[in-house]
Amino acid sequence: MSLSISTIQGLHIIVTMPVDNDASPFRNRFQIVVVLLAAAALFLVFRYAQIMLFGSPDIPGSTAPSRLERGPILDRSGRIMAIQTQLDTVSVWKPALEDRDEVVRALSDILGQDPESLRTLLAIDRDYVVVQRTITPTQSARIRAHLAAEELSGVQLEPDQGRAYPEREAAAALVGYVGIDNVGLSGIEYMFNAELAPPPGDTTEKVVGNQVFLTIDLTIQAHVDSLTNRLLTEHQADAVMLIVMEARTGAILAYSFAPTFDPNHFTRYDREERRNLPISKIYEPGSVLKVFSVSSFLELGGITPYDLFETSGGYVADGGAFQITDLGDYGTLRTEEIIKYSSNVGAAYASETVDAEDFYLMLTRFGFGRETGIAVNGEERGLLAIPERWSPRSQQTIAIGQEVGVTAVQMAAAATAIANEGVLLRPQIVDRIVSPAGRTLQRFDREAVHQVIGSETARTMLEMMYDATQADGTARRIVVPGVRVSAKTGTAEVFDPEANAYSDEHYLASTLAIVPTDDPDLIVYLVIDHPRGESTYGGRIAAPAVGELINILVPYRGIPQAENESIVHSGVVQTPEFLPMELGNRLPNLIGAPKIEVLELLTIPGVELYIKGNGWVVRQDPPPGTVIEEGMSISVGLE
Repeated sequence: MSLSISTIQGLHIIVTMPVDNDASPFRNRFQIVVVLLAAAALFLVFRYAQIMLFGSPDIPGSTAPSRLERGPILDRSGRIMAIQTQLDTVSVWKPALEDRDEVVRALSDILGQDPESLRTLLAIDRDYVVVQRTITPTQSARIRAHLAAEELSGVQLEPDQGRAYPEREAAAALVGYVGIDNVGLSGIEYMFNAELAPPPGDTTEKVVGNQVFLTIDLTIQAHVDSLTNRLLTEHQADAVMLIVMEARTGAILAYSFAPTFDPNHFTRYDREERRNLPISKIYEPGSVLKVFSVSSFLELGGITPYDLFETSGGYVADGGAFQITDLGDYGTLRTEEIIKYSSNVGAAYASETVDAEDFYLMLTRFGFGRETGIAVNGEERGLLAIPERWSPRSQQTIAIGQEVGVTAVQMAAAATAIANEGVLLRPQIVDRIVSPAGRTLQRFDREAVHQVIGSETARTMLEMMYDATQADGTARRIVVPGVRVSAKTGTAEVFDPEANAYSDEHYLASTLAIVPTDDPDLIVYLVIDHPRGESTYGGRIAAPAVGELINILVPYRGIPQAENESIVHSGVVQTPEFLPMELGNRLPNLIGAPKIEVLELLTIPGVELYIKGNGWVVRQDPPPGTVIEEGMSISVGLE
């Protein structure tokens, strides 16, 4: 005896049963097993048909929309940087495909795919093929138009969860991106995946993940991105990095580098193009590091602000093993002038006043050679060898920004110690996490790491950096009317490993600025890698750009400027006492009247009333005492 069950798509189940006319317990049990197997087979057939015809919420490629929604990523003001979308996925059911060439032609045009790649995809030995996930609404509309015209048989549009990044390249490396399974792969999407992902629950109800608010200010980010891209083009550079940070909190307001990528289409970029340069690119910073080396020498007591250094003959090591020179002959310099003129010779002589181990420990306390702890994956710790591995010239060359590898985020973070009376802050990129109902679950406040230098040393360095922005300083091209700016420029030679020497063509121009000097609010750090324009000096190309940006940021942040008069207000507002209005044949004094009292004038027959503003009356026309006549107009202004 045999039992045959036919199914769709050629599935055929045959169960063969031995025929035995002798009834027995064994035969009964066997029949029960056969019936159960047949029932299971029928259930599988039913589910297979259901999935093929109607889709299932339990499998990828289903036509049933998911009720789980990943939480959004927003800037500090709530402007959307990443959000869940319900987009369509294009698939092809090949058994229903009639004109393969027409499908290839139409889909390659609509989706912007290579026709041959699409043709190869459709040649795969599989009935169901996903062509492209989460296409744009415009692409969906074009495909639907074809389907409505009964064209492109076999092509399907299936609702799918996607992730959209409306600000595109803005802080893309920080925001990150998700994979096809809606799981974070990079940036905040990866680091805060557990917070953004919706919690498991009853899928019959919509479940939404938490909201992550960044410290980024998209208004500042837009200005910074525009400047970064312009500098990349103007100077034909390999890369440009620019960071704006709140000096008092360590919160990053803008995080930009170029070239960058669009997370909406991250698969179009290779790994190097998606690299997060400000935390992963290690480079020798050059003279900007003198801010931290000279601060270390001051804090250790090796030098004072009043010491003098003779630089005319350059720095010559004992026995003439090596020599360090300046761009010009600066003669005898005070300590502050090492920063002002960026003297390599002065910094080299100053480095001899401290012990190598103490100098190394000071640099590590500024955060060099260590990760900053910023909440983004892929951060490098930089390069800072222990003193036991230093060469005879290491102490002098590290003091001028060579033989030490840093990241842009490390440099900006180290500057928080100068801006906060010696206290190093951890850079913050996330401001708060908020539930879907709007309840704040966690705040990321100012986080002090440790005291690096004394407050007096920090204030001294701010003044030295301010001097660098004056008439003959290297940062003099930073001009911000009415605001004192502390800055340090740098021009670093880049080491060429193939030549085993510093390149005479590849330079790195940079500028670090803290503004305002007296009460720091912002830290701005700009790096231009391998500029190929007329100049390669940080003071000539990086400093003016930083000055241009600061001139935009000062009014936006409300930083006081000397020529602008500041008015101090107690915060208490008093309104004049107003007695209830008595209407007669003359217009009363309305000054100080609330709006609700003014509306009483509407009860006067034949009078037109014009009210402008809200609050209390500060102007009225006609004046008090005017005889009220039919047809007259009364105008009042409220503030």
